[in-house]
Amino acid sequence: METCSSPQANHILPNRPPGVTIDIKKSSHKKLSKWLQSKSSSGLISAKEDKYKKEVVLLAINHKHPDYMAFRPEKRVQELVEHEKDVAESSVTKQLEVAEIYKPSSHVKPIFVAVEADMEKYYSAPEASDIVFRYVEKEKLVKPTDRAKVILDVTLCDALYKGAIKKGSAYPTEIHKKDLGSAFLNRMQVHHKVSRGTQEVIRKGAIRTIQIMTERRQGNKKMTRLSGLECFLMDPDSLASELQKKFACSTTTAELPGKKGQYEVLVQGGVIDDLAKHLVDHYDVPKRYIEVYDKTKR
Repeated sequence: METCSSPQANHILPNRPPGVTIDIKKSSHKKLSKWLQSKSSSGLISAKEDKYKKEVVLLAINHKHPDYMAFRPEKRVQELVEHEKDVAESSVTKQLEVAEIYKPSSHVKPIFVAVEADMEKYYSAPEASDIVFRYVEKEKLVKPTDRAKVILDVTLCDALYKGAIKKGSAYPTEIHKKDLGSAFLNRMQVHHKVSRGTQEVIRKGAIRTIQIMTERRQGNKKMTRLSGLECFLMDPDSLASELQKKFACSTTTAELPGKKGQYEVLVQGGVIDDLAKHLVDHYDVPKRYIEVYDKTKR
């Protein structure tokens, strides 16, 4: 006997075909309880409402119902499994490299033009900082009476502060050398580059972290969710197959609601710490890019 939330957590979600998203709110039933009542009326299951918990309780499944008899489980092709195993194993040997890079924005364009630097190129933080110091040297902006500071001419002042200073406030006239590099980087477009073996991608914005979350399901069972793998050039289906063997448990993948092309891996059991360690040891994911949430301790 299971409440309406239990079948979804313990049976429906873990046993979905790969890549299938189930959202009961988008169905004609809107609620799982309504769906259970509908299937009870058709004779596929036996269900009743628990008057104390105000939930629909699943009592039994009619194994002789035509819908049940017609159901055929999805068969996993052995060649596909072996291929996924090969992909997962080969990816372990490919070292991961992650770097934050910067592209010139309209704010800093005059500085790049002045020193004849490439506006279409991506720069590391030290390379970008070198551009602004080349401009300072070219325009002789180091303060003569205090060489630890830089005088802000109109071009450099606009590059660092135009549009960022509150209306009515005075613009700075100088800046400390130790702050100039970071101030310049803040006015550039942040990107990140990820490479693994021969694969390399550059995306706009800071890199997103991998999210690992363990939550407790009905009947005190635990489920661990893993998302954000695509940012690190990892294949969710291959990893799910690998984790199934490593942890001897059920795993599946599903597209994240509202995030086309992004998937999560669901692992039965509370493997949160072992999973994080596996990503670090076998996939070279730096610890700072892994966020762990254990909802079972709340």
